[in-house]
Order: sequence, then C-alpha cells, then structure tokens
Amino acid sequence: LKVMYNYSLEFDSDELDLLELDFDDIERVRTAGEQRVLVETGRRETEVITGRLTLSDERVQLIRGGETNDFKRYQIVSIAGGSKRERDNWSGGFSFGGALRGGNTKTLDITTMANLRRRTALSRLNMDYFSNYSAAREVETANNHRVNGSFDWFLTGRFYWKMLEAEYYRDPFANIKDQYSMSSGVGYDIARNSKTEWTLNTGVGYQETKFDSVVPPDPESSQSPFGTIGTRLDHEVNGNIDFLYDYSARFLNETSGSYTHHMVTTLSVELIADLDLDVSLVWDRIENPQPTDDGAGGTTSPKQDDYQLIVGVGYDF
Repeated sequence: LKVMYNYSLEFDSDELDLLELDFDDIERVRTAGEQRVLVETGRRETEVITGRLTLSDERVQLIRGGETNDFKRYQIVSIAGGSKRERDNWSGGFSFGGALRGGNTKTLDITTMANLRRRTALSRLNMDYFSNYSAAREVETANNHRVNGSFDWFLTGRFYWKMLEAEYYRDPFANIKDQYSMSSGVGYDIARNSKTEWTLNTGVGYQETKFDSVVPPDPESSQSPFGTIGTRLDHEVNGNIDFLYDYSARFLNETSGSYTHHMVTTLSVELIADLDLDVSLVWDRIENPQPTDDGAGGTTSPKQDDYQLIVGVGYDF
C-alpha cells in the first residue's frame, strides 16, 4: 500500500503493477507493515497515528505493540506508509504537444507541461512547469516559461496552511524578461472524495518584475506586494475521462499590471495504460501591460490576453 490521498488508494505490486482504487470501493484492508494515518479526531482536530492497519467495512483499527486504536472509516484523511521508501511519496506526470510544418509555411510549435507531487499524511508538495515555444520561418513568435512550487501543511482534515508558494515566469512577448514571486496563505478543501477534489486558497505575497523593454523614463523593473486568490477543481468524469480546472489571480500596483491571472483547463482521456490524450485551454491576462519601445521613437503595448489551445499526449507515473 503506497498512499491514500483524496479518497484514492494506490497499491503497487510485482504482479498487478500500480493500481489506483477508489477508497469507497474497498471493503477490506490488512497491512503487514506499519502505516501513518492522519485521522480527524474532532471538528477542527487531527492526529497522526502509526500502526498496522486493518479496515473492515466502516471499522478501522491501528495496532502497534499492545495498543489498539479504533475509529471509523470516514475519519481517515490520508494514509502514508510508516516504513516505506522516500520515493514512494512521489508521483507526477507530463504532457507534450508539438507541430512541425514545412513547404510554403515553415512553423514549429512545442508545448510542455509537467507536474511533480510529494504527499504524506500531514503535508503536500506540488511543483508545476509550463513552457510554450513557437517559430515561423525561424523567427520566434512565442517563448514563455512558468515554474511554480508550493508546500501545504494540514491543520485539520480540510483546512491547510500554504506555508510557501514561489514562482518564476518569463514571457518577452508580454514584456516580461524575468518575474519572481513568493507568497503565503491559507486554503480549504470544499470537496474531497474519490471522484472530486475542489480547493480554494487565498494569501499575500511579493512580486518583482524585470521588463524586456521600456520607454524612458519608465523604470526597468517593478516591485509590488499582492493579494492572491485561487481555486483548483479535479474531477473524474468517468473511468476514462478526467477534468481539471486551475485558476489563480493576483491584485498588484499599476506598474506591475494591476490584475493578472493564469487559468488552465484540461480534459484528459485515457488512451492506453498510463498514456492520456490531453486537451488544454490556457488563458493568461495582464490588466495593464507595460508598454515597450518599438525602436522608431514610439511605443507598443502588448495585448492584455494570451490564449492557447493545446492538444498533447500525457504520461502519469
């Protein structure tokens, strides 16, 4: 037994490989080794209990030495192995899409998305990477990269402290040479079951942006504190189709854009084994983009919105 998180239990063996089972569908569990189980002991209280796990219908027991702890199935928030290898805490996936055209029109489009997660009974670490590169007749038309990481610590079964979230972003075509940000906040899981995970979060942070081009006397960089809100919905439509919606917004000073958001929606259809067909829509917006020098004594203002429709092949591990 690797982990139970968001009401999905992962079981790995040489005979069956990796299985992901809805926790609600499991009638019995009996482990030989110890497990670390996060249990909701009260409305706002949780406790990590370690022991050999036995589950039968709605009754759960954790046995360690001569001590036995009894509780109900619905009280379990998550399960992590008590003596397993560190690499068993990790999972992730990536998606790749691309197009190459020749002849009268020579274009190249490459999009990459990747996610890496570490999950334990009390915490979760999430890291995301997104990049998009396009060229027409060897002239770049897009080249952006976004790296994001966050660490959450659960205070109760659903309420968590987003201790740290950090991000790096660059998009020269939006006049962003380099952008760094850090934030902290809180979140709450509105829904978490075998089919649906829906969480909301909010916080405050600090952002620094270096512009690719400016018109004097405008500054070459900007700094701003910001407030942020976000939501993430991960829903299993059926056994072969998953839907993901991820949205985050920031409220900053005018020089830094006033308001920005990053939104990703993905429909993932299982093809074979761990391979999926991913269709994603990405929408980035900057309310007040920084004008650039057009090289002829004038200015050019980047568009507020960038849209991308991406079709790619994904792999989960």
